[in-house]
Amino acid sequence: MFRVNLGGEGEEPGVLNQQPPFALGPTWFSWRNGGKTLRELAAAGMPFVIADNTILPFADNSVDEVITNGVPLDRNTKDGPGVQSTEVRRILKPGGRWLHNRRVKYVKP
Repeated sequence: MFRVNLGGEGEEPGVLNQQPPFALGPTWFSWRNGGKTLRELAAAGMPFVIADNTILPFADNSVDEVITNGVPLDRNTKDGPGVQSTEVRRILKPGGRWLHNRRVKYVKP
């Protein structure tokens, strides 16, 4: 099963975690993971991909489950665009689920 966590509040163990490019900056840290930087989390074995929220680097219909927790959806913030629901729907496989804040938000037909 291919699972992706898209930004937001805390990285998920056992899944590929995406963060936008600003996460590479010296002030970014994961408050949910003990205040660790992206480098520290990656060094501890947590997998990451750095990608813009508007163009995710995954093929159409390639992801079984998308996770978003505490992340802005379909709007801009001071850090840039939030996760785009069109991108989530594009990358989900048929039958794939989108969990937002630990609840099923969407299942792709």
